[in-house]
Amino acid sequence: MLRAGIIGCGGITERRHGPVLASLNDRVNIGALADLASERTELMGGKLGVAAEHLYTNWENMLAQEELDVVHICTPHHLHEPQAIAAMKAGAHVFLEKPIATSLEEVDRMIAMAEQTGRKLTVGHNQLFSSVHRMTMEQIRSGVIGEVFLVRSEGFGSSHVVGRGINQQWRTQTKPGGGGALIDNGYHQVYNAIDYTGSPAAHVYARIGRHVHDIQVEDTALVLIEHASGATTSLQVGWSALAGAVGVNEILGTEGQIRFGGGETPVSVWRKDTGKWTQPVVEAEGPDELGFPVVVRHFIDAIENNGEVPVSGTEGRHILATVLAAYESGRSGQSVKVDTYE
Repeated sequence: MLRAGIIGCGGITERRHGPVLASLNDRVNIGALADLASERTELMGGKLGVAAEHLYTNWENMLAQEELDVVHICTPHHLHEPQAIAAMKAGAHVFLEKPIATSLEEVDRMIAMAEQTGRKLTVGHNQLFSSVHRMTMEQIRSGVIGEVFLVRSEGFGSSHVVGRGINQQWRTQTKPGGGGALIDNGYHQVYNAIDYTGSPAAHVYARIGRHVHDIQVEDTALVLIEHASGATTSLQVGWSALAGAVGVNEILGTEGQIRFGGGETPVSVWRKDTGKWTQPVVEAEGPDELGFPVVVRHFIDAIENNGEVPVSGTEGRHILATVLAAYESGRSGQSVKVDTYE
């Protein structure tokens, strides 16, 4: 039985990390929680059955006083690196909420610590494990749409997600967020696109700005990614559509295309050889799961069986490098080469 701790008891822990870990109660015992807001640890302690003596308002005290096999880090982005390194030094494997960090130097230090301690490190690219994504990749790998040359991904909302702890507006602040809508929401779109094309990002051009909200970070990002294969991703994301916006998710291949919808037709596939749209059967998921239970189970499997983690630190690093290249392009107005891991 693995003993788990969670650092950060905000909305993502309440909605996903806590319930999913609790559902694995034959393999995992949630032993300790930490959050600056005592009301959050008390709330989550009550929901998850964690006794008061194992609730902390100081995560360093939790790591020093508890014997933990795995730690989930669900805090503002700038805290990921110091907390992950401390957890690995304390002997725990680490599951990080996305994004992996806010700088490549932070990621490199985490990867080095994982190698030094022999602890496993993963990052929650959960949408790669959703039923819609898995079916989409099945279609791409079968060759029915030919070679993927364009991914279109557009997702706008009216505002950011408000936090539930001491600093409820951290996503709109430069230091804790590391950026705005792009690093918070667009990060998912980047890792999905890299999987769809089967090719890393090589160069990025972006237009990034703040147009609607009085915040420190961007509320709008338009990004073009040139993949090493020659494929292109057109990514648009923002918190600037005050009335909401029409979402676009589409993959174009040389022999067909795939569209993402909702309801009864989450995936639609058009093939040139038939000239028809078909809707493959997609496994049902809960409304907010988006592959999260699957990625957590994979990580627990990797710990128990000394196997490969679902998403490696180097994979997480590439996604962050792509996002950071977009920010640099937004500042410079020039295309930027994506940093590669040595």
